Amino acid sequence: MQRIIIFSLTFLLCFGISVSNAAVEVGFVYLGDKGDFTEPALKFAEKTFKTKHLAKADLKGDTFKQFGVIWWHEGDTDPGALSDAEIDAFLDYTESGGAVLLTGWAIRYATPMGLEDAQARAFGPTAADGINVGITVLKETIDLGLVEGLKNIDGKTPKVDDRIQVNSTGFPKSGDYYDKIWKNFITLANAWGPPANDWGDRIAAFGYWEAGDGKVFNMNWRLPNYHKNNEDIDQIEKLTENVINWLASESEFADVSASGKLPIVWGHLKNQK
Repeated sequence: MQRIIIFSLTFLLCFGISVSNAAVEVGFVYLGDKGDFTEPALKFAEKTFKTKHLAKADLKGDTFKQFGVIWWHEGDTDPGALSDAEIDAFLDYTESGGAVLLTGWAIRYATPMGLEDAQARAFGPTAADGINVGITVLKETIDLGLVEGLKNIDGKTPKVDDRIQVNSTGFPKSGDYYDKIWKNFITLANAWGPPANDWGDRIAAFGYWEAGDGKVFNMNWRLPNYHKNNEDIDQIEKLTENVINWLASESEFADVSASGKLPIVWGHLKNQK
């Protein structure tokens, strides 16, 4: 067994395999309207990753396990409640080691999933309001590579406590657990924007819940705005790309390949201890 581990790690080092340059398989879920806030998110996912749209009939644990990351984005409308079986599909996937990203009003489903007791507040969508928002960088934000390729508000490489703008105006159908009403959330960046500017831990820009062996990542508030009005679209897209690549590196179901050769299952390697 040790020889297998050594060979696998040597192969990874020699051929430079990493999730960031692999074709991460993403299952993209939206159940509400495919409007001005949801459609561009799907197009971005299809452009950046190996993405398949999953409809309501596809909300099954076995289907989810075909993807390294499930990205659920509701940017335009509230699609309503899910059945117990549909909620259980997400939990089966994450508890088995999968990774889910919730953006927009998909945050509302964190509570029926049992991740929080409180209900998220809802707002939006608003196409334009002229308000600039973003994140305040924490040590964890940098350590996990979540702001690689982004610039702070001074156009420089981000450092701890720097501000990064990712949205120039408006916001999707979205929500948050303001004011510190979440109990189980692990914050990886704080929210920045008026009127409080730095919101500290009152609003988490993004982070995750642990769910069994997996993670449910949440990025909401005013941040996940893929609308054409957002002049910082390159920033939010790069941030989202970093988040999904990190989630794929944590997922038991993410295929990793070197230049299209010899695909392996990263989760299988992680478990060879």
